[in-house]
Amino acid sequence: MIEADYTFYAETYHGTLSEADFNRLLPRASAEIDALTFGRCNATLSAGAQNRVKLAMCAVIDELNATSGGVVASASNDGYSETYAVQRTATQRIKDTAAAYLATTGLMFCGGLPRC
Repeated sequence: MIEADYTFYAETYHGTLSEADFNRLLPRASAEIDALTFGRCNATLSAGAQNRVKLAMCAVIDELNATSGGVVASASNDGYSETYAVQRTATQRIKDTAAAYLATTGLMFCGGLPRC
């Protein structure tokens, strides 16, 4: 499996998470990318495709970090109350995030059917 390392995340992707948070989320992001690409990231890919996989992994790591709470729809200060908006599921946001980088690589194509 092609994986981004923290140096790539910080210097190329320009991510803002700490190295500890990055390493904590990396296994989950790797599993998500592997599932979305049907395990194709284990094959020999061009340098451009490898770079897009790494960028997608970094974006998924950021999305995983962001989805730990939710989107606040409203908040109250006096009695401290928050209401969360449910727009898309975490799975949908992760797939959309990865697709932004992987859609043109063919890695997400499930084959045979016009749409997965």
